[in-house]
Amino acid sequence: MVEIQARGILFDMDGTLVNTVECVEKWWRKLAAQHNIDADQLLLNIHGHPTYDVLCRWFPPSLHTRECAQQFEIDLMNDASGVYAVPGTHEVIRQLQPHQWVIVTAATETLALTRLAQVNLPAPLHLVTDKSVSRGKPHPECFQLGAQMLSISPADSVVFEDSVNGVKAAHAAGATVVGVLTSTSKEKLCEAGADYVIDDFTNICIKQFDNKLFISW
Repeated sequence: MVEIQARGILFDMDGTLVNTVECVEKWWRKLAAQHNIDADQLLLNIHGHPTYDVLCRWFPPSLHTRECAQQFEIDLMNDASGVYAVPGTHEVIRQLQPHQWVIVTAATETLALTRLAQVNLPAPLHLVTDKSVSRGKPHPECFQLGAQMLSISPADSVVFEDSVNGVKAAHAAGATVVGVLTSTSKEKLCEAGADYVIDDFTNICIKQFDNKLFISW
């Protein structure tokens, strides 16, 4: 059994709490096909990156606008097919008080809240989105801000992440990092800095004592 201590938990959303891999890949493949871009290569490199950054790096200049990114996310947001909660997620959230957890995502606030509602997860008290920081993952700023929202240091937090860039960001922030094996291999997550890896949240148990969380599986 593994047991780790923390004063707060920082969750990535897409691929960690909510599995949208099937839905997201469908929409990126559709856009890639329209512009003769290798979709397999694209999908290997974009997980965890904001939509606007992906468009600027991979697609023609005509798509390098905030409006294009917003429209893509609206289309994505309105498609709930292939979207479901990662197993055990509801039970884990129920074990936490609202002030003990935060979601740190590269998505917009609207997209994040929509996805959570689609799988019947509660909106968090604290939410770090694409507009909250000036530098996205793998820069640690987002997780530093998430810890700050909980009034703790990153070193007192546990981060659950499924992407390489997210793991790198959490590791650089000084958090304990648990990789979730929904979209990326164990080897890649460990190489990026994950301290532990789990398949999902099914076996996660959280106990509380003296303002500390004891997380075990």
